[in-house]
Amino acid sequence: MLQEMFIKRLLINCLILVLVVGSILPALPTMTNAEEGENELISDSEQIKLNPSYQHEPFDGWGTALVWFANVTGGWPDELRNELADDLFGKDGLNFNIARYNIGGGDSPETEPYMRKGGAVPGYWNRPAEYSPPEGNTDEWTEQENWWNPENPEHWNLEADANQRWWVSAAKARGADTFEAFSNSPPYFMTQSGYVSGNWNSWDDNIKPDQFENFASYLTTVVEHLQKEMDVEFQTLSPVNEPNTGYWRAKGRQEGSNWSPASQAKIINEVKKQLDEKGLSTVVSGMDETNPQKFRQNWEQYDSTTRNNIEQLNVHTYGPTQQIGARDIAKSAGKKLWMSEVDLSSGAQNHEDIIPGLALSQRITTDIQQLESEAWVLWQSIEDEVNMSPEHENGNWGLIQVDFDPADFENVKIYKNKKYYAMGNYSKFIRPGYQVINSNSSDTLAAINKDDNSVVVVYTNSTTEEKAINFDLSGFDTVEANAKATPYVTSNTENLAQKSDVMISGNELSAVVQPQSITTFVVSGVSGVNEDNSFLNNNETYKFINKNSGKVLDIGQDGKSIVQKTNIRDEEKQNFSIQKITDGNSTKEIYKIANSDSGSVLSDENGSITLQANENKSNQKWMLSTYGNGEYTFINVQSGNLIEVGGESKEEGAKVGLWKPTTGNHQIWRLVKAGIAKVEPVDVVVTKKKTAPELPDEVTTIYGDGEEVQKKVVWDTINPDLYAKENIFKVEGTVEGTTIKAVATITVSKIESIQPIKIKTTPGKAPILPNKVTAKLKSGTFGKVPVEWNEIDQNEYADFGKFSVKGSISKSPVKAIANIQVTQPALENLAVKPSSSENEYPKVSASFTGQWDSTSNVNDGIISSARWTNWDPNSWREEDWVAIEFDKAETVSQVKFHFYDDNGGTRPADSLRLEYLDGTEWKEIEGTQTDVQDKELTIDFTQIETKHIRAVMKAKEGACIAISEMEVLGIGENQIPGQGSDATLETILINGKQVKEFDKNTYNYQVKIKKNQQEIPTIEAVTNDLFATYQIETPSSLEGEAVITVKSEDGKNHAKYTVEFSEKN
Repeated sequence: MLQEMFIKRLLINCLILVLVVGSILPALPTMTNAEEGENELISDSEQIKLNPSYQHEPFDGWGTALVWFANVTGGWPDELRNELADDLFGKDGLNFNIARYNIGGGDSPETEPYMRKGGAVPGYWNRPAEYSPPEGNTDEWTEQENWWNPENPEHWNLEADANQRWWVSAAKARGADTFEAFSNSPPYFMTQSGYVSGNWNSWDDNIKPDQFENFASYLTTVVEHLQKEMDVEFQTLSPVNEPNTGYWRAKGRQEGSNWSPASQAKIINEVKKQLDEKGLSTVVSGMDETNPQKFRQNWEQYDSTTRNNIEQLNVHTYGPTQQIGARDIAKSAGKKLWMSEVDLSSGAQNHEDIIPGLALSQRITTDIQQLESEAWVLWQSIEDEVNMSPEHENGNWGLIQVDFDPADFENVKIYKNKKYYAMGNYSKFIRPGYQVINSNSSDTLAAINKDDNSVVVVYTNSTTEEKAINFDLSGFDTVEANAKATPYVTSNTENLAQKSDVMISGNELSAVVQPQSITTFVVSGVSGVNEDNSFLNNNETYKFINKNSGKVLDIGQDGKSIVQKTNIRDEEKQNFSIQKITDGNSTKEIYKIANSDSGSVLSDENGSITLQANENKSNQKWMLSTYGNGEYTFINVQSGNLIEVGGESKEEGAKVGLWKPTTGNHQIWRLVKAGIAKVEPVDVVVTKKKTAPELPDEVTTIYGDGEEVQKKVVWDTINPDLYAKENIFKVEGTVEGTTIKAVATITVSKIESIQPIKIKTTPGKAPILPNKVTAKLKSGTFGKVPVEWNEIDQNEYADFGKFSVKGSISKSPVKAIANIQVTQPALENLAVKPSSSENEYPKVSASFTGQWDSTSNVNDGIISSARWTNWDPNSWREEDWVAIEFDKAETVSQVKFHFYDDNGGTRPADSLRLEYLDGTEWKEIEGTQTDVQDKELTIDFTQIETKHIRAVMKAKEGACIAISEMEVLGIGENQIPGQGSDATLETILINGKQVKEFDKNTYNYQVKIKKNQQEIPTIEAVTNDLFATYQIETPSSLEGEAVITVKSEDGKNHAKYTVEFSEKN
């Protein structure tokens, strides 16, 4: 799941920036393929910590469903079909090791073809002539009910589906070792509609009530036959596919069947029974639901018998939310979990576009991180290139596209799109048996190979800028001196291109990744787990902060029950230790959770959570789940239920209990270290010798949750000899409430200079000046010194412009200068309301909301696949609205839409207009009617003041509208200074003197120099906007041209000034 957070914390009302002239940032490498050698830690980079102390189960592998493409291409000429098989299953191809074989249902021989190419997968039945229309004449002929008898050999055609079976053999010959059989529909004669595409009402079950046993016989017999005849072991058999969705309607373009949860359970139990009766080692998998939410809803309606009969859980991620619910179901049930089917289209057909590849890469990372799935299997990897063309579906489904109905096999073109190579960034490097580990990055998937002491790290950069990244390897026990990483890059211009090795330095892998790229780093020479640097520490105590309420675990008044309360610093009974009682590093390790105050442990007492004396019972043991984002769920080993705040309450003292996994925020906990985690260091500058340093009475302490608190400190006695001369020394102090020492660094030195600082404010708002500035000291170091600023006349900041103010430093003649820019306020997103917010406003409403979606996704500050839609399974909705209401009238002038687009049935709006509520009447905002061309849309308009704004949207034909985020921008109460757009100069200085008759709108100047001048003049520039930047290109000779290029702060405007030098006559 790719998320973009844009919630901004407003720490101060004015932006304070300090410019140190003459400082130079280290140059960053511009390519990943750095020359081999020591790799330096890159400053100002994304810091990503790899965590091998949380290891997924060994990975089963990567693969594809065969289905339609195999039904078509398995009958093609040998050379062509073998080339395709090499591309998917060959070692030089994607090296897939999993194949999902579709046991077709098959429509009646009399049915006119209506499915997509390849969609009519042959069934394994045979209808004898006695049950067929006489001489093929169907007039006044009705097929006999329930003619099929699984015990009659004449009713079988076990040589059917030769094309798809060829692919099974081809996959096995190339090394595939994991095979699953699955069904989309029973044969037509077992259905109520008479079609394998579904019932006439798509929500009605299609199997006849008396055909469950026959259908189970059909599936298990086919599996038994294929295993014997093809010498292929099918490890699993999945009898239903996306069963409870309402997708499958008679005469649709593919096989499908609705199954209510009760019907699902019935067929699962029957298939399990018949597999056992046939003595097959194949086990039941299921239920292959379309998304984790529906998967969970189905599972909750199964009884214990059905749950026990499923050996492997399969889920699809076409609705990529709530993966953690499926994860925790599988973990609590002790089941293997596969992500058994998904694909993405992401844009119009374009084999060279990296965007679909980036989307696929992000989905792989999100799915495996959050599901902890032991396999990741694509829907069919090869698609019909003609059907994907702009004249038809116009999409990027599949990894490879070929014409499914070529006129000439000699000229068939195989189109590998960027998704193919993006898939290779994973499947070619993270191999079966590897173990995925956690990281703190949603863009990173990492997996260790214990056999050769390596880790594979795949990083997705979806942005249009190159990114500097540092991978922290300190979580490994061993990082060898010669450890190195080999990068493989897929981008707009490259396909799995191998780059030069990058050496590991100081437990860090540092690199710069290309814009819009997927980079796989194969890192050698790393192994083990550094137990002192694992994600949890047995010796630490933690606070459990509920994601929904923001409150922490506490003990009830009875001293036994568990409740939630407001976090109180240093409250011991709110602190808990999490002690691992097993010896491994898997995702299924067992823990006990002990209260720091009482020593008692959390226990499941008949469905309630209580504190009890530790007796090492199963109801006192817990598993935990996390995907590196600092959030956890806790699963009781005995009951399989999760710790949650009852009723999703946010109330003080609300009871904490246990319940089945729901993915609700009330079941998600953030762990922070209890107590003070850090004491900020102190720097003091003494500008005059023999002057005792003035140390603060309080220091800043940082608690585990990040809260900063001032605490009293008692400093050690300082020997006067230490400050009697220029010197740098340290002194320690004892801090209230912690054993961590405060450390002050004291520098005794005169001030040499203080560089001016730059500050922004908005009209009428007094600038906030810092109480300390950075001074260059004569000792050659820098230090912060207190400053007392002159009083500022309020007229100085009453309007746009700039001015300066001076400040005095105690016992120093050097003055501080603050240059202040008064600029326009920036637009803020006034609509955002984080999911953790307890505020009622801003509030989102809609004319209709799809059953699997929520209006709360529209303004939660997260751009992701979590969304609002107007999806209605029963009918297409042409128009709907989404509105945002504020608690008071706001001044707004811009709305930004972040639509979700799967290029299928879930799309951006086709067109929209904005309206605002004027009293009780909705009025259209002038100039906002627009056609939507992309999933990102910004609409600007003249400022309005309103409490209520909405978008009225029309849907694309046949698709639902989906919004991930809707921003409403205006000027907020804080009035944050905006970025300047001025790219002009105030003046140009030549050898310290202003150019005569300078005008900011005149860009070319001629300057005469003396005939006997030997050096090129010194050129300086002053910008009208303090925060604009410029570069000066000096002339190469005395008579030449200097070029000054100015860029506005917002980067939108540029100006170029030239100064031509020539000798005086």
